Amino acid sequence: MGKNRLALHLAAILGIVFFAFLAIGSTSSTPKVISDPTGEETVVSSKTTSNGRVSNIPGPDQRPFETLGLVFAKSETKFDQNGREISSQEGVVTLLLREAQKLGGNDILNLRTDENVVVTQVKIKESGNEKTIITRTVTVTGSALAIKYRN
Repeated sequence: MGKNRLALHLAAILGIVFFAFLAIGSTSSTPKVISDPTGEETVVSSKTTSNGRVSNIPGPDQRPFETLGLVFAKSETKFDQNGREISSQEGVVTLLLREAQKLGGNDILNLRTDENVVVTQVKIKESGNEKTIITRTVTVTGSALAIKYRN
């Protein structure tokens, strides 16, 4: 019983160290200029933030579970210059749960999310007037461990 508990704690600590290593590797990128085919310039800035958290692993007195493998998902939302949502997908947690269900699971553990915000500025010339359109794209990628509770 004590060895099982020690093994679970060791696995949790190794998982935390692994996700911390991944978080350190994720950094903000520098702004860059991209030229589109018409000669107009599009300025793109990008910032990535990471959030890793380990969900409570069920203890010996809680429901036992089987691990099924890692699941991954990506969700993207676009906003206009006034902050209004132009387009979006479902949340990344919902998508991860769907992926876990495809593996036969009914829950996820060790959720990790990365958020990348890209701000795009496009200069458009309309009837002699120059107008700048700004859009913001938020991409959230997530990974988790799919599990299935034993009945």
